[in-house]
Amino acid sequence: MRTLHKTLIAVALAGVLALPLLELDADASAPETPDAPPAIVSVAPAVNAEFAPRHWSPGSVISRQDARVASEQGGRVVEVVEVGERIRAGQALAVLDDTALRLREQEGRADLARIQAQLDLAARQEQRYAQLAAQQNIARAQYEQLRADRDMLVQERARALAQLAQTRHQREQMVVRAPFTGIVAERHTQLGEYLTTGASVARLVDTASQEVRVRAPVDLAQHLGTGTSVLVRAGDTERAWPVTALVPVGDESSRQLELRIAIDATQMPVGSAVDVGLPSAGTRSVVAVPRDAVMLRREGDFVMRVDGAGKAERLPVETGVEVDGLVEVTGDVRVGDRLIVRGGERIEPGQAVSIQPASLAVAMR
Repeated sequence: MRTLHKTLIAVALAGVLALPLLELDADASAPETPDAPPAIVSVAPAVNAEFAPRHWSPGSVISRQDARVASEQGGRVVEVVEVGERIRAGQALAVLDDTALRLREQEGRADLARIQAQLDLAARQEQRYAQLAAQQNIARAQYEQLRADRDMLVQERARALAQLAQTRHQREQMVVRAPFTGIVAERHTQLGEYLTTGASVARLVDTASQEVRVRAPVDLAQHLGTGTSVLVRAGDTERAWPVTALVPVGDESSRQLELRIAIDATQMPVGSAVDVGLPSAGTRSVVAVPRDAVMLRREGDFVMRVDGAGKAERLPVETGVEVDGLVEVTGDVRVGDRLIVRGGERIEPGQAVSIQPASLAVAMR
């Protein structure tokens, strides 16, 4: 019995002594955990840029030639153009019934022929009376009366010619013609209606000649002028155009002045709404970073910089104006700093990064 007790004690001691050895064997057999690979990122440098602060004002695309073409004569409409039809300059917008004027023209031609016949007779009589007066066969006063009658016929002929020309002009005005090439945007009369003098026939818009009309505060007048470059933004597109006209007269109630900016007719249709960026101050030098480098967070904006050891570093910044994809920043960012613009959303400060080549970054976009 005593021998069994000693045996059990010896087995227990052997087990206790064997535990450290088992732990050492387990540690030796467990594989080592490798370090996480560097995060792949794209970087872009911070640059020194010349920024001009801008004031954005709403504007509209209008046509430089937009007219409600009216008739100079009254009459019944016998022809009229359709809405949406493209009309060349000089082409008919509407045709009025000219029956009355055509008859008046015939009457005028008949009066002119009658006067011309009387004038020819008076001319022949003047020649005969001149011979008789030279031979003293008639009184001098009779000859002078004939010449006076001839002169009156000359004036009547001139009057008949003027009336005939006026009638022909009125007949020409019975066809309302387009003053310029454009699109019929509206039609204000219908076939068979009586069109009064001065009434509008149609609205004609030249879609090939466009400009932006915008109003700006009078305080910006010192920074604006003909030829000043402004930005015109429509949706996601933005382009610089020069100011073509400036009216330096502010409205007393709104304190604003008007600008006109000629644009390419293929850009936007007439009536489009745009935003115009007007220079509001002089140009200043700032530190700017790409838009994608700025991380916008509720607790504050920041950028991720890659230091000399290839590790990410978080820099809090305050953002300013944005011009052409570059954002003005103030903080510890310096010109030439390598800032993460792609792949930095989940990178923590101090994490190692691997900068991918620019060609690969373009291919992955």
